[in-house]
Amino acid sequence: MKKTKVMLLLPALLLCTSLPAFAEETKDVTMAFCTWTGYSPMFIAQEQGYFEDAGLNMDIQVIEDESTYAALITQGSVQFLATAQDPNIKMFANGASSRYVLTMDASVGADGLVATEDIATLDDLAGRTLALDKSASSYYFFLTALENGSSLTEDDIQVIEMGDTTEAGLAFMSGSVDAAIMWEPELSEALDMVEGSHTLVTSADYPDTILDSLVVNTAYAEENPDVVEAVAEAWYRAIDFLNENPEEAYELMASGFAEVSAEDIASDVNGLEFFGREENAQFNDPSNEENIFDLSQDMADFWMEKGECETDDLTDFFSLVK
Repeated sequence: MKKTKVMLLLPALLLCTSLPAFAEETKDVTMAFCTWTGYSPMFIAQEQGYFEDAGLNMDIQVIEDESTYAALITQGSVQFLATAQDPNIKMFANGASSRYVLTMDASVGADGLVATEDIATLDDLAGRTLALDKSASSYYFFLTALENGSSLTEDDIQVIEMGDTTEAGLAFMSGSVDAAIMWEPELSEALDMVEGSHTLVTSADYPDTILDSLVVNTAYAEENPDVVEAVAEAWYRAIDFLNENPEEAYELMASGFAEVSAEDIASDVNGLEFFGREENAQFNDPSNEENIFDLSQDMADFWMEKGECETDDLTDFFSLVK
């Protein structure tokens, strides 16, 4: 933030009365997300000073335990939260105090179901062990793929629930399970490490199932609409920077995560589509065949039918953009 220097020759009275007029208020803001490339352009915004330009002192917290997210956003412990759209919908539908801000990215191959060589189709998973994290967005992807691409239900498979998606990938690579739902970089590592392993299905086959979005605490959004707008603008500037300076951007995107390299980021982005200003404008247009409202309603209806949502009315969730 720029600070105005006051000349020593000014009278003391002018000093006293003018300083508040020159000072710009800086707002402390907290955002949380887990280690995932889809959220990492926020580190571009931070390192390039986009938040600071808007008068925001942004504290980005990397929190891996997604089971805490609903409480964090509802209590206002964090003002902004980035996670997958279907968990965001489930949290809102079960009482979380959140509002949708924008779509960050879509997985178009960065998530997948990897299996051993002898499992050729989804139907071959019957009676076999499969590791996954039910709190992750890839669970919705898995159930959608199973419903549309096989004769099985989840009950036909020995599902081993893992603490996170990385653990699921490691379980497969260690030979502990026959298949696993995983994301990059474990997805590529597993295919390289386990002889004969292959993907049965990826998010490229169901690109609308894994979207990442940014939400904001409801009360905070009502009291600070300027901050919500500034954070969105910082994201759009970061995506512009990524598109124009990819190599430099990968370094910045990796800088906020432990044990993540620019090379990891570069590999991950091959399976992602980032949503900037134009993409969000199109996605927020209900007249378009593919829009955030219809896709999200499909998710809400899906989880409502399975008894995991208290409501499928997303009107308030989208109140900032619709």
